[in-house]
Amino acid sequence: MATDSSGAFGKEFLEAYLKLGLGSMTKSDIDALVMWLLDRHGHNGSGPLSAYSNQTISERLRTPVAKVKKLRYEAALKFGASFTSVEDMARARLLYSLSTATFELEQDKICLIIEDALVKYWLQGQLKINRQIFDHPFNTEILRLSASALFDVLSSLFDARSVDTLRADYAAAKKIRDDRKRAEKLKKLAEDFASSAAKAAGKGVVSLLMPVPAG
Repeated sequence: MATDSSGAFGKEFLEAYLKLGLGSMTKSDIDALVMWLLDRHGHNGSGPLSAYSNQTISERLRTPVAKVKKLRYEAALKFGASFTSVEDMARARLLYSLSTATFELEQDKICLIIEDALVKYWLQGQLKINRQIFDHPFNTEILRLSASALFDVLSSLFDARSVDTLRADYAAAKKIRDDRKRAEKLKKLAEDFASSAAKAAGKGVVSLLMPVPAG
């Protein structure tokens, strides 16, 4: 772990650990806190572990994948609020997931691979609020829904201009016949939307727009 990261890790750990008094934090909360700090600062020069999948973290930390998922979810809820709102965190992580989305143009569907439980549950909640239908075609980490349903929900979460641009770019991409050029266009429109929507949402979201588990 780099010196700066090590110092930040130690400082944030002690602040959280001593907040309610020495010895008051439970073992499960300590584990969640360590996971939160590893995702933020990394270990032995790795950089933030948030860039790695649950499977990779499982191998590195020698702990079951299910436990990694649980700790990451608990960490975001219990300690993320110390740095930003849970909603801003979920919005930022959703934007990152959108930037790596895959498109099924023939069925007009968009697939999101979301390992991050916080994002998955939050997005599913937003879809239900907006009465949109979604499904898990292969496993619970893949969320598949119609493009129009996703755009409608995004309109309630991010600025209208960014979403309108995304709709227009998506419609234009569907008309491109060359497979390679169409794929490039789709990749770029997803990345552009994530960037513009984060900037419009403010510094709280921009600062959190970093790699999160995506497969």
